[in-house]
Amino acid sequence: MSLRLFPSETRSLDLLTSLADVLRETLAADSELLATDEDGERSLLTQLEHLEIKASDLHYALLTHLRTSFVNPLPREDLYAFSRLLHSAVSAVAGAGPLLQLAGASRSDRVPELLEILGRQADLSRIALAGLGKLESLEDTWLDLLRLASRARRTQQAWLLELADIQKISTVVRQEVLAKDLDRAAEALLGFADHLGHVLVKES
Repeated sequence: MSLRLFPSETRSLDLLTSLADVLRETLAADSELLATDEDGERSLLTQLEHLEIKASDLHYALLTHLRTSFVNPLPREDLYAFSRLLHSAVSAVAGAGPLLQLAGASRSDRVPELLEILGRQADLSRIALAGLGKLESLEDTWLDLLRLASRARRTQQAWLLELADIQKISTVVRQEVLAKDLDRAAEALLGFADHLGHVLVKES
């Protein structure tokens, strides 16, 4: 099966790796928001808006390309699934940006930890997409993605348990909303890892 994969067409993979790059930039902007001043906050929130638009443009460009291309490196539904999951992750991380500032001093230490884990997942996702031409080399990347997904889940659980000790309801609500956005990103990246495993089984 692998002999038929990955002819000269690389447009779809280029779009997907660009989308993974946007996810990494979005996570970096969120991380910067944790320590910025008011002027920096406005600039970073504007940057997040632009990155979310860029992600949507890339997702749409991939859809358009798949509808008009005849030869693709993977089945169209697999390429679209990767794009949909990355786009969902970008949307969730960008949405978390304004909440990072609203949480303020009450923000949990789990937040930077979770952002770091998501960043590592984004980096590995890009490596996976760039290496789809050699599926046999991606098993370790897939395993690392699953391990990080488990770590993200444990971090999220610890964060939510911490909220049980907070008395002020407004603080709890802000953190819960922020946690839900970051959890959506974590779920999307777990979905990416699961779909990568699906491709490895199906196409190897």
